[in-house]
Amino acid sequence: MISNRSRRGVLLALFCLGAAASIALSQFGSRDNQHRWGHKPSDRLSNILVRTQLGNAVHFYDDLVKDRTVIINLMYTGCGETCPANSAELAKLNDTLGSRMGRDILMISLSIDPIADTPSRLKQYWESFGAKPGWLFLTGSPADIDQLRHELGAYDVDPEIDADPTQHAGFVTVGNDRTDRWTSLPLLMHTPQLAGAIMRISRND
Repeated sequence: MISNRSRRGVLLALFCLGAAASIALSQFGSRDNQHRWGHKPSDRLSNILVRTQLGNAVHFYDDLVKDRTVIINLMYTGCGETCPANSAELAKLNDTLGSRMGRDILMISLSIDPIADTPSRLKQYWESFGAKPGWLFLTGSPADIDQLRHELGAYDVDPEIDADPTQHAGFVTVGNDRTDRWTSLPLLMHTPQLAGAIMRISRND
């Protein structure tokens, strides 16, 4: 009999593979998409206006993604056990990456409950995990956040499952805008392995 933990691990791996595939297919699946969005996965990311946990208004692509390596995960403060566990892993990852955080690597936690997750609420959540440098928590209009989530490939093809915020999985999207290297990685990886993969993606050669 497969344990609940093993089943969760299998489902998570499949979800991550599906998300990575959806990113590739939505970008490169047709010539129309290539003509519309260009040749980089980040070309199709909306330059929406979002607010950070400090209340600053920033444009998602121009101010956060352009010419950087980004680590993007989905979360919401009312999530229960899953998001705090994932955020704890991200805090450890932030420590491992050290001085590069906020310099050429940016960690972005995007709230999928933007109505409840105001900047002040996200700031409290960020501080509860040590107020790590180079780690931004973002909120915005529900329509814009939902659009951005789909552009990142972080959605389920079943509308009923996709509408349930508790179904989002513990993975991060990692991309280097300069070199066009993008992938999805499970947060269940050991922190040194996850950091090593991100460091390789962040190389500009």
